[in-house]
Amino acid sequence: MSSPPSPALTASTAPPPIGSAAWDHELVALGIDRATVDRELDEALVAARESGSAEPDGHDVYLDDASPETAAVLVLFHQTNPSYSALMYLRFVWNGAGRILRDWMVRQFAAMLVHGPEPVAESARLALNVDYFEDHRIVDEVFDQLLAQVPLAQSQWLLRAGGPLPWPRKRSLFLAAAEVPALHASLAEGIAASFYRVYGDVDAPEAAELVQRIDIADDEIRSALFEATTGPMLMRTGSAIVVTDARWAYPDSFLLEMAVAGSRRRWSARPELVVDGQLRGRLMHWSYPLQRELEHDVLRGRALEKAGWNRIEAYPADAADWIDREVEVWPRKLREYLSRR
Repeated sequence: MSSPPSPALTASTAPPPIGSAAWDHELVALGIDRATVDRELDEALVAARESGSAEPDGHDVYLDDASPETAAVLVLFHQTNPSYSALMYLRFVWNGAGRILRDWMVRQFAAMLVHGPEPVAESARLALNVDYFEDHRIVDEVFDQLLAQVPLAQSQWLLRAGGPLPWPRKRSLFLAAAEVPALHASLAEGIAASFYRVYGDVDAPEAAELVQRIDIADDEIRSALFEATTGPMLMRTGSAIVVTDARWAYPDSFLLEMAVAGSRRRWSARPELVVDGQLRGRLMHWSYPLQRELEHDVLRGRALEKAGWNRIEAYPADAADWIDREVEVWPRKLREYLSRR
C-alpha cells in the first residue's frame, strides 16, 4: 500500500518557484535534498559534454529510474533548459512513481504554469496536453490537483492547455475565466483548442454560449471560433471500402475517404454527418488503420488531395451513395442547438 500524500505536496496553495529555498524545503518530503540534486545534475551534464553533446537535453540528464532524484534533476534542468524532451522523460518517471512523488510532480507543473518564465510555461503546457490531459487514466487526478494549486488569476497557461480535457472537467474553470477579462484571450485559445486540436473535447452549444460572453481580440482565433460555433466543417468524399470479412468488428460501419473542403480542419469525437440536409451517420474513427488482410470491396470514387480514411457508422449497403459527396460534419448537439436559436 502506498504512503498517504504529504500535506506539503497537496496543499491548495500556489507552489514555490522551482529552485527557490522554499522549493528546496519541499524536497524533504521526497527524502532527498538540494545538494544531492545539484550534484547528480552536474555529473549528468559533465558526462553528456564529455560524450560530445554540445547542448545537453532531457535524454542526457535522465537517470534511468523512477526515483525522486531523477524527477528533481529533470525539473531543475528544465527550468533553465525548457524543452519537451526533459518533460517527456519526467512522464517516464511518473509511470513508476508512487503517490507522494506523483503529487510532487504535479506540483512542479503548477509551478511552471504559475511562475514561468514563458518558455518554461509553454513547454509545460505542451507536455500536459500530450502526456497527461490526453490520458483518460490520469487526467482527473492531474487536473484536479492543478486546479487546486494554480490561482484563477494566474491560470492563463492552464486554460491554453485545456483542449483535450473532458468538457465536464474543465467547464468550471472556463466559466470562471469568462468573468475575468484579463483571461479572455487565454480562454479563447482553450476553447479553440477544444474544437480544433486532435482529441479536443467540447460541448459545442455550451462553448458557443461562452464565446458570446467574452471579448476576443485575436482576429484569427475569433474567426476560428465563429466558424466552429455557427456551422459544420465541410468535407468532400471519394472512394469507400466495405469490409466483408467475418472478422471485421464493426459490421454496421464502412470506411470512407474524406478531405476537408473550404473550411478549417476540426477534430471532434463521433460527429454527426449530414448529406443533403439529412442526418446520415456518424464519423466514429478518424484515420482508421484498416488491416489490409481483411477481405473488403473498394468502391472507387474521385481522387482527393490530403484525404484520409475514416470509419463511418452507417449502413454498409448504402456505401455507394456516399461516394463523391459533399458532407457536413457537425459536432454533437450543435446542429440541434442552432436550429432552436
